Amino acid sequence: MKQSCTARVRRGAAIGAAVAVVTASSAFGIGAASAMADEAPTPVTPATAVTTGASDGSGGAASDPTSATADETGTTPPVVTGDPAASPEPAPTSDPPTEPTAGSSADPTAPPEPSAPTNAPAASAPSASAPAASASAEEPEQSAAAALAFPEGTSADAPLVLTATAGDTVSRTFTATGGTGTVTYELRGEDGSFDNDFTLDGSTGALTGTARAAARYTFQVVATSGSETAVEHVELTVQPGTPVGVTFSVATSDSTGLWQVEPDGTIWEQAAGQGRVRIVPEVPVADGQTLTLAGLAVDAYGNRVTGSDEDDEYPRSTVTSTDAGDRAVWDPAGSNVVTFSGAGSRTVTVSEGGVSTSFTVDVTDEPFAFVDPSTADAPIAIAPTAGEEFQRTFAVNGAPDPAGVRYELRGVLGEPFDDTYARNGLDLAIDPETGVLTGTGTSATSFWFQVVATSGGEEAVAHVEVTVSPAAFAKLVVTVLPSDRDQGSETWSADGDTITHFTPEDGSDVVDAVPARQGQRVLVLAGPVDAYGNAITERGPLTVTSDVASDRIVYDPSTVGTWVTFEHASPHVVTVAYQGRTQDVRFDVTPSAATAAATAETGSGHLAYTGADTSGPLAWALGLLAAGGGLLAHRLRRRRA
Repeated sequence: MKQSCTARVRRGAAIGAAVAVVTASSAFGIGAASAMADEAPTPVTPATAVTTGASDGSGGAASDPTSATADETGTTPPVVTGDPAASPEPAPTSDPPTEPTAGSSADPTAPPEPSAPTNAPAASAPSASAPAASASAEEPEQSAAAALAFPEGTSADAPLVLTATAGDTVSRTFTATGGTGTVTYELRGEDGSFDNDFTLDGSTGALTGTARAAARYTFQVVATSGSETAVEHVELTVQPGTPVGVTFSVATSDSTGLWQVEPDGTIWEQAAGQGRVRIVPEVPVADGQTLTLAGLAVDAYGNRVTGSDEDDEYPRSTVTSTDAGDRAVWDPAGSNVVTFSGAGSRTVTVSEGGVSTSFTVDVTDEPFAFVDPSTADAPIAIAPTAGEEFQRTFAVNGAPDPAGVRYELRGVLGEPFDDTYARNGLDLAIDPETGVLTGTGTSATSFWFQVVATSGGEEAVAHVEVTVSPAAFAKLVVTVLPSDRDQGSETWSADGDTITHFTPEDGSDVVDAVPARQGQRVLVLAGPVDAYGNAITERGPLTVTSDVASDRIVYDPSTVGTWVTFEHASPHVVTVAYQGRTQDVRFDVTPSAATAAATAETGSGHLAYTGADTSGPLAWALGLLAAGGGLLAHRLRRRRA
C-alpha cells in the first residue's frame, strides 16, 4: 500500500501512541514491562538479581520476597529446565524499551552501562526455579550406593592364586561388598573332579572341600546383588601328596594277559575292551615267558609324584624278584621287561620315587594256550555248507585256574563281537564255560574272528576262519543286458514267472516282458544258485534256446554269457536249462526303425506311380493348366479395373 505521510510524521505518531499507552497503564498500576510481555518473551537472565514488575504503590519496583539473591545462596541461581507439566512455566519478559517508561526508578539521563542493556532487565513472575536450584545444590552431599565388587580386583589375566596339597581341606570365603541388596554367590568355569571335590555356599561365598586330584583349576566366583554382578577370577593349583606306593600295569609279551597292580599290592585282572574284570591273588605266567611292567609312584589319591603328566613319560623304576633266575631289563620306552625262569611262585617288587610295591607271580611249566595252535595268518579253519549248523569245541592247556576258564568271541582284531556277522549271514555262539562253538552260515563267503579264553587274569587267543560253501542247486537266475546300450544303464532279471526291470537310479518295477528291437542282440547271463541265492561256481554247461527258429544264439566265453539276436518282430520266449531245471524269459520284439519307416510309406495300400496309366496324369495336368489360366484372367481384370 502507498504511504500517505512522511517517515518523520509516522515516527512522531508512534512515539506519541506509546507515551499514551504507558501513561494509561501507569494509571491502572501496571508496569510497562508487563504491558509488553506478550510481544517478545525472553528467558530469565541469571547473571543479575531478578525483580518483579509489580508496583509497591509508589511507582518504584519492589523486591520479590520469593527469589533468592546471589548474596543469600552464595552462588548464582541456575536456570532450571524440565517437563513443563512438572513445574510452573516462567512468565515471559519483554524486550527492553528504547525510551524510559513512566513509573520506572531509572534515571532517564544516566548513560547505559557498557556491558548491560540500556534499561533494567525484564521482570518475571514468581518461579519454581529457586527451590529446584536449592535442591540440586544439596545433591552432592547425599552418598550414592557403592558398586558391587570383590576387594582383590582380579581379572582373567591376573587371577587370585591359591595352592593346596592333595588331601588338604580347603576353606576360603569370597566376599563382595556394595550392591543394592542381598549378595548371592555361584561357581562358574569348572566341572568334573572340581565339582566332585569342592562346593560353594551360595549365601556366604564359602568354598570348601578336600583337594584330591592334582591339577590346576581356573574358575570364577560370581557375586550377584540386584541387577549387579561382580566376578572373582581364581586359579587353584593342587600339588600331589606324599607318595604311598607304586601302581603299574603288567602285560604278557603278546598282550593276551593284562593286569593292574595297585599301590597296596591288589591285582586287578583286565580284559581288552572291558577294563577291570576281577581281583586275582597272583599273575600267572609260563616258564620262559616275559612280562612288561610300567609303574609310577603315586600318593594316596593316585596322583603321580614323579615325572610329568604333560609329556606322559615314565620315570625309571627298578624290579627285583625273590627268584634269582628271573631277569629284569629296563626298556628306554619306559618299562621293565622281566623274564621268568623256573616253575614256582615268587614275589616281584617294583620301586620308584622312594616307595615300593610287591605282587605275586606264579610260573607254570606249561603255557596257557589253546590245544589247537593258530595265528592270524594261519587260523583254525571251519568249512560248513550254507544252511548247515556246525559245532566245534575249543580246549586249552596250562590254565592258571582250570576251574575258572571262561570263553568269549571277539572280532578279527580283538574288538567286541557284535551283530555285524549275523547281518552278513553268519550266526555264532560260544558256551562261556565249555568253549563249544556253534553256528550257521547262509552267505557263501569267509568270516574271521577270535575265540578268547581267560583264566587267572591271563588270556589265550584262537584265530578262526569260517568259510561257507553254497548249498545244493535250487534254481536258475537269469539276467538280461541290452547290447546296444551302456551295460550299467538298465537290466532285467527273471526269477520264475517274475521279470523285474532295474534302472540306474536303483529303481525297479515288474514287467510282462523284456523289450527289444528287431535285429537287436541281447546278452543273457544265467547261473544256478542254491536256496539262499548263493551262486554255484562249479557247474556244467547251460543250454539256451528260443521258441522262434530265426533267432541267432551264440555263447561268449569272455562274458560267460550267451548272445541272442532277434531277426523277427514278434513275442519271443528264450529258455535256459540246467540239470533238469529251466527258466523262461519273455521278450517283446518290435520292428526296427527301418522296417517301421518302410511300412509307413506303403501303409495306404496304393502302389506308387509307374507311368503305365496316362489318363490320370493328363487330366490332372489339364486341370492345373485351366486353373492357372483362370487365375491369370482374374488378376488381369483387377488390374484394368
